[in-house]
Amino acid sequence: MSEGKVVLDDAEYARLRLLLSRAAGLVFDDSRRDSMGYSLGERLRATGIASVGEYLEEVCAPGSAERQRLIDEVTIQETHFFRNPPQMRALRAHVLPELVRHASAHGRRLRIWSAGCSTGEEPYTIAMMIRELLPSTAGWDIKVIATDISENALDAARHATYGARAVQLASAAEVARFFVPLDGGRYEVRPEVRELVELRHHNLVQDAPPADALDLVLCRNVTIYFSRETTRALMGRLHTALRDGGYLFLGHSETLWQVSEDFRLVSLGTGDTAAYVYRRLDEPASERRAVLPDRRTLAEPVPPPERRLSARRAWKAVSPHVPKQAERTDVPSLKAVRDALAEGRYADAARLARLAGDADPLKPEVHYLLGLALVDQGLDLEALPPLRRAVYLDPEAGLAHFLLAGALARSGDRPAAAREYRAAAQTLSRTTDAAAPELGGRSARELAALCAQLERQLSAGSER
Repeated sequence: MSEGKVVLDDAEYARLRLLLSRAAGLVFDDSRRDSMGYSLGERLRATGIASVGEYLEEVCAPGSAERQRLIDEVTIQETHFFRNPPQMRALRAHVLPELVRHASAHGRRLRIWSAGCSTGEEPYTIAMMIRELLPSTAGWDIKVIATDISENALDAARHATYGARAVQLASAAEVARFFVPLDGGRYEVRPEVRELVELRHHNLVQDAPPADALDLVLCRNVTIYFSRETTRALMGRLHTALRDGGYLFLGHSETLWQVSEDFRLVSLGTGDTAAYVYRRLDEPASERRAVLPDRRTLAEPVPPPERRLSARRAWKAVSPHVPKQAERTDVPSLKAVRDALAEGRYADAARLARLAGDADPLKPEVHYLLGLALVDQGLDLEALPPLRRAVYLDPEAGLAHFLLAGALARSGDRPAAAREYRAAAQTLSRTTDAAAPELGGRSARELAALCAQLERQLSAGSER
């Protein structure tokens, strides 16, 4: 046994997984057994309990306080301010200005929910952006409701004091404006930001949403712990809690494909800077289409009441259709991109893929081919955004998962690479098309087996 780690047998691991699933909806496959062993070792050391069997009896007992501490231990709580730059740009340039305009016309009430807020960086980031738009909130009813299942994470959020790593994605101007520097290289969130945020303990699986008529829900990197059934039920509750026109932000590796048809996928921005988010729009599924955002700015006046349209009609009036490739004569074809790749003209292939992506931003193969062209040039970091976009838009794109995994591994993000290799193995094992030249003569199943092996190697090397 490694120091700090316990070895769980099949029965112990099964009982632990069942407990965490019932208590918090958390799902752990067999690849997480070793990391669970480390977490359990930490709790045995902290509690002084001698054996795994005794510990399981303790956490399974009704009303066990230790159960919450175990949940705190097994949920990942590291995050950053202004995390996921494309989504941050979308919030700053499109979503929050639109929501403030809507609120200005509807009683100046704004409700945002950061679900799974961890140690508070996400809700405080949203509050900082609101302060940029509204330096004074006098006369406004604004709440950023921040919830998490981890009491330890919420305690950290209440202290609102962070190290240099947490603020590394913030600009120098943002750090100066929204933080108070402390001794030891730490930073405290300023009171005018903190007063917009309301922190609450909340179980996403068992508890009702903390408010209704929500304008925006951020539920990023939360459903990766849930089963599809749990995620589907959660999305139903989020749809009910959001108002018509409200936004839903998920993590870059999360999707509602085959989970929910209650939201519309929206492209905010263009090219490599685009973010893909969801929107609740009350119309029949057969009438839905992907749309681009309202391009007006916050400075433009809100029309008087007699000229306002319904939320749905107004959205349709200002939202242009995504141009169809058939209607454009200057859009490169996917064949042209693939021909350039086959001839080794990788820079040309990337240029053509970007043009095709600007014309049809919701076509996953365009982003995959752009990522492939960048990887072939050795530009792994530049390839990450289009490859993430490709697997987001098509979670069954096994080759895109494979390419993304390799780029992540070469960039040093071993845990994320392991997750993508696991997704590649799962999707490629279901692939019947073996004609793709990227397979290099292998069958899809052979590549799936290789991905499974690479995932195991990376997971073993990522243990604490």
